[in-house]
Amino acid sequence: MEKLVDGTFGLVRAGPAGFGNNIYVVIDEASGDAAFIDAPDEVEKSVAAAEFAGVAPSAILLTHSHADHTASIAALKERYGCRVYADPAEPWIPEGALDEPVADGDTVRVGGLSFAVIAIPGHTPASTAFLHGGHLFAGDTLFPGGPGHSRSNEALQQEIASIVTRLHALPDGTVVWPGHGERTTIGESKAEYAVFAARDHAPDLHGDVLWLES
Repeated sequence: MEKLVDGTFGLVRAGPAGFGNNIYVVIDEASGDAAFIDAPDEVEKSVAAAEFAGVAPSAILLTHSHADHTASIAALKERYGCRVYADPAEPWIPEGALDEPVADGDTVRVGGLSFAVIAIPGHTPASTAFLHGGHLFAGDTLFPGGPGHSRSNEALQQEIASIVTRLHALPDGTVVWPGHGERTTIGESKAEYAVFAARDHAPDLHGDVLWLES
């Protein structure tokens, strides 16, 4: 478990939990208001992260609706009264769980912190990133070394378009906090993608794609 503080922005990172998921608690250090990014399984680990931070998160910012990112929604709602912010076009949000629909260009506030909502479809139909300053929570769309898993070439192409047009437009120093594994930066991702883009690829390419090897 680790804590980072950048001005009034605080971040506790814990896990892995569930299917190897990262746990993120974002905190307005000025007010103590806080939110979870996603809700992976093993809810006790999310609770421990909140207790480590000394906060009671009031929201869940949902990057996408795969089950490994939604497993603890009900338990976190029961414990903290969390309200779920997500794009309603995501197909697997648990019934009745969505409280605050969001769309591209919206702003979600956690105390005095503002998170820009960025639509990044491809990994799922309405995957969403949340950006505060130089910190990007990209769910399973962008990892160190490549995009998130895609189930068809059409989905991969949509995911790559989201990465290149929306995420790679951010400053190179922006830190990418993915749903699983280690962090990266936009600059590192752009450099890796340039290697991938310079190659020819099979017309049915999809699945677990790596910028430097696929």
